Amino acid sequence: LEFPFGRTGTFECSLAHASERSAVVYGTGGIIEIPFPFWCPTKLVVTKMSGQASQTWEEPVVYDFDLPEGVKALPISKPTKEGDVDGVVPGFHFVNSEGLTYEAAEVNRCVREGLTESPSFTSEECLDILRIISDIDAMSRANE
Repeated sequence: LEFPFGRTGTFECSLAHASERSAVVYGTGGIIEIPFPFWCPTKLVVTKMSGQASQTWEEPVVYDFDLPEGVKALPISKPTKEGDVDGVVPGFHFVNSEGLTYEAAEVNRCVREGLTESPSFTSEECLDILRIISDIDAMSRANE
């Protein structure tokens, strides 16, 4: 991927094989590591680097984030497969899905306040990400 000012990025993702499901961002000022599951992490590791060719680095700083407590699986009207209990979704589809309630709470807050977008994640930022996803898809199709 190519970004403004000569910046580049790489991305690997597959539904055909298992992957680490983590993310790492390498920049001129250091490294940000987002361990599994990167889509809803509970930890972030930042290592600041400096000097010619980033030869000087600080001790990594670990930021821990708690998942919200008390989030329950949503009820359903009937079992969807053998072994399901009537009226209960057996857990979540993805690891740490309960962390997505933070996003739902922000949407709720914005609606209550009459906002059309969140100041924490603007429409332009969302469109930027969608453009990146579209570029990745186009490159993937070009390599088929």
